[in-house]
Amino acid sequence: MTQQWQTDLESWVAGWDAVRDDAPQQEVLVWSREVPSGENHVVVCAPDEADTVRSALQAAGREVAATEVLLMGDVQELDRGLGFPGEAGLFDAPMGDYSRFEVDEWGHPVAHSTLSVQDEVAFMGPLVADPSKERDSSEVLDPLVSAMANEAFLADAQRLYTVVPEDQVGQRESQGWQRVAAVLRLA
Repeated sequence: MTQQWQTDLESWVAGWDAVRDDAPQQEVLVWSREVPSGENHVVVCAPDEADTVRSALQAAGREVAATEVLLMGDVQELDRGLGFPGEAGLFDAPMGDYSRFEVDEWGHPVAHSTLSVQDEVAFMGPLVADPSKERDSSEVLDPLVSAMANEAFLADAQRLYTVVPEDQVGQRESQGWQRVAAVLRLA
């Protein structure tokens, strides 16, 4: 049975490529039990298949450089109408195929991310919070996700995707994201 992330593959990959505009493009493949040859491949599979796929790739001589998680959320669920703390405000700037969103507090950036909308699908880049601030980063990151989901909704996107390291999944699930696939980057 085809999963939603597979149906949306072309769109979320285009968004992922857009927000990583300075990184080399990678060919993203759904695991089909065939080991890709060549450079710059990413293999995506169901979360419960990650260990099996990693073993098959390694048995074929391919090194898995990183395993991450593909998350998906309904834009209406992620747009929770959260406000920013104190004197913080949101600014966005179109950058071609994506927009950069920045949270500023008293004229200083405290968090940022990127968003690319591809038809009914949007892709959110990494969430980055200023580590020097003495506060729980969720105070600015949760409203940032909410605001970006609202922007995606206004652009007629229905679903929002992001790729994160495993250690960020818990925080993202509390924002309304769901784990939908494993992302294995090949060396």
